[in-house]
Amino acid sequence: MSRAVTGFNGVVIFLFAAVVPYSASAEGDSIEHPRFSRHVIATFSRVGCNAGTCHGAVKGQNGFRLSLFGADAESDYTQVVRGDAGRRINRAEPAKSLILLKAAGLIPHGGGRVIKRTSSEYKVLLDWIQSGTPQDEIARSKVESLTVTPAEQTVAPGKDYALRILAKFADGTVEDVTSLCSYESLGPHVATVERSGRVRAKGIGDTTVIVRFRAEPVMAMIVVPRPQSDGAPFVDVQPRNFVDEHILAKLKRLNIPASQLADDVTFLRRVSLDVTGELPTATEVRDFLGSSDPNKQKKKIDDFLDRPGYAALWTLKFCDILGASDFGVYADGMKKEYDAPRFTGWVRARLRENTPYDQFATRIITATSREGRNLKEWGDEVIALHEGFTTPRRDVEVYSRRKTLDLYWQRRSANGVKGTLQLAHSFLGLRLECAQCHRHPHDVWQQDDLLSFANFFMGVRTPGFQGQNAKKYPESAKLVEEFTKQAKQLTEQAKKLKAGEGKKLDSEAKKAKAAFDKLNRQVMQLVTEADRLEAQAKQKPAEAVQLNESARQKRDEAKSLKKLTEPLQAVMTRDAEFKKRVGAMERKGKFLPEAGKRLLHAEIFSKADKKNFASVTSPLGTQTSEQFRLLGETSSVDIANDEDPRRHVAEWLRRPDNPFFAKAIVNRVWAHYFGRGIVNPPDNLSPLNPPSHPELLAELCRQFIKNGYDLKWLHRTILSSRTYQQSSLATQANRMDRANYAYFYFRRLPAEVLLDTLNQATGTTENMDMRYSNWPEGLKTVEIPYMPRNSFVTFMLEQFGRPKRNSAIQCDCERDSNASILQVMSFANHPHVWQKIADTSGRVAKISKLETTVSDRIDAVFLSSLSRFPTDDERAACVKYLIDAESPEKGLQGVMWSLLNTREFLLQH
Repeated sequence: MSRAVTGFNGVVIFLFAAVVPYSASAEGDSIEHPRFSRHVIATFSRVGCNAGTCHGAVKGQNGFRLSLFGADAESDYTQVVRGDAGRRINRAEPAKSLILLKAAGLIPHGGGRVIKRTSSEYKVLLDWIQSGTPQDEIARSKVESLTVTPAEQTVAPGKDYALRILAKFADGTVEDVTSLCSYESLGPHVATVERSGRVRAKGIGDTTVIVRFRAEPVMAMIVVPRPQSDGAPFVDVQPRNFVDEHILAKLKRLNIPASQLADDVTFLRRVSLDVTGELPTATEVRDFLGSSDPNKQKKKIDDFLDRPGYAALWTLKFCDILGASDFGVYADGMKKEYDAPRFTGWVRARLRENTPYDQFATRIITATSREGRNLKEWGDEVIALHEGFTTPRRDVEVYSRRKTLDLYWQRRSANGVKGTLQLAHSFLGLRLECAQCHRHPHDVWQQDDLLSFANFFMGVRTPGFQGQNAKKYPESAKLVEEFTKQAKQLTEQAKKLKAGEGKKLDSEAKKAKAAFDKLNRQVMQLVTEADRLEAQAKQKPAEAVQLNESARQKRDEAKSLKKLTEPLQAVMTRDAEFKKRVGAMERKGKFLPEAGKRLLHAEIFSKADKKNFASVTSPLGTQTSEQFRLLGETSSVDIANDEDPRRHVAEWLRRPDNPFFAKAIVNRVWAHYFGRGIVNPPDNLSPLNPPSHPELLAELCRQFIKNGYDLKWLHRTILSSRTYQQSSLATQANRMDRANYAYFYFRRLPAEVLLDTLNQATGTTENMDMRYSNWPEGLKTVEIPYMPRNSFVTFMLEQFGRPKRNSAIQCDCERDSNASILQVMSFANHPHVWQKIADTSGRVAKISKLETTVSDRIDAVFLSSLSRFPTDDERAACVKYLIDAESPEKGLQGVMWSLLNTREFLLQH
């Protein structure tokens, strides 16, 4: 059945009858006309009109603005019906309404045609206009529940089936809203979904379809097993722990067989790099391969977890997550050069102690500068930190002994709403940025959720020079005045000492040094003459007695002269000690004002004033919350005037039923070892981002909590699993797998680890060129707290994805693990890489000197780079290459270069 009407410019529009959801509810109640807040807005959402890229943008598009995803139905009604003098609606001739003509592409539209005239969407809009564009009661159309059928379906490849979506509204009605929903497959390589809600299985695996009615989401799970007819049989393997039980159960359901276990040498290299960031040594490889101990893998895991490399590597990861950067400005007494190493040192110390993770988080979240001490005691610590800013960095050890990490709150944008976004990302694995303005359809958090949670941190004192600090904090200001006075006294005293006693000592020391040097030359001449005479005595036995006597006399004379240098040495020592003492006074006179700035401008504590509530202002307006409510909780928390609200957050985190805290770290540790999280991305614990193995994640969290939040237990459990220890070689029957761990997935080594392994393989080190900030020599790349001056290291870290730890970015993806052609070219052709290989004190040079046979040299190069012995074919190819090389050492350099540029060296496998 159809009818024709004439639109603008004489365009003939054919209208076709369409099945629409409002014709009858699922309970049989007749709904005569579409409702604006229930059906019209749903239509806008389905076709994308109110998305952020279209009219749902902050400023809308071309003068027409809808609320994002239909969040404000009343405002949307005004825009559609009355906006621009009502030009979008034509009640006399509904089919000529501008909103229909543009959407159907009958007149020019910046978004192009978004609906067809034959579609149910067109029918909904036309019927609503024809019925007089009624504005219904919004509250009655609020969605109470959204149900998808089937919620989970197992289907064979190539088969399809239809989803049905039922919405229950606040007025008690239930409607089939299938045709008003939008659909998105999270794994289109496994299953696709059509606009109609029909799902088609494409490949082996499992995935989720996100269904949205307006802004309300619901999920449907799709499982596509490997057909039995594929030929390759499913072979059962034995689990080693509960991790494997869950992984293997899922693989069995999908009929995907697991790969075989990796060999010993692959396991050793893999676990060494993943746990310590280092390659195993050649000796370790030989010993491990030669051991028949059935527990050698378990012992090696324990060994690696106790090495300094474990703490260094996980300090790097935690500092990425916690954003260990942006430490104030000069006027605050805070500097990156001072504080990034201290932050790093504190985290490393906790990891070495294996501090339980709940305590680790609590000691960061509830950190204060004084830690219960009085101002003078904290001031002494600040002075000790400045005094320790030397080579070696004694201040790092001083700060590491602190109980709490106040530096976390001394970073820029560390508190308030921005700080809450960082904290939620770091400790809860949540992305709340969108909630600053609206509820994102990919998540459940609204503005009030964010602001009510942010209120727990609004009382944390904001560090920094703010003009009135001296008046606000008179106790600190008084101590700063004392510091300033003391600094002036020290500077003046040092000046007087240098002009008086110092001048005299300096003059005496110069004379003493001249006399000392003269006597010392004479002593050396006498000793040299005695040595010559004794050598002659050995050559002329007949004159030996006389020559030895002359030599003895020379040595006695030298001893006498040497005694004369002792008082001269004492004069020079007194001068040196005086200069050291005066230098310390001058240095303290300079840094005391800096310490004072830190005391006055950067002290962290929770203020008693609880009236500073969180708010956000956006183009959509300003919103404030005046309650303290934890994420996901329905009731607010009462905060006493004299308590630190952050303690409620810490207690909430440690509750066994907390839905985010343990899950976030467990998921991140899992992602470290497998390249993807059980929830992936690993920092997006959203209900609309379901885990691939929910039972495994839940079990890991339960056991982690039961074991006292022991991080090493968590690492050990994952590392001991068959899943971690299986081969990276996929089979014909499991190579399609991307998320179920049928084999060990290849992944690129982190930038810092890659540079350290390059140094380790070539037997070289890097001078980071950071003496100006008292960096110690010989730091590994995983240990550096921020980018060094060394241009090669900086270039390589940037190319291989080291994050900048930008406080404005809350995403683990800031560390880029993607590959690029520039990375390949840099490793293959950078002249500094060649310099490392050809270093005269490097690995190849040493192998050329120490190993006598060609075979042993080839073995040594393979062991130092790939951590294994060469195969017969590789050995034969290398021997041929060495025979044709310009020299044995040049040949070995070529072999080393070729191995460093293999996938086997660059990737974890």
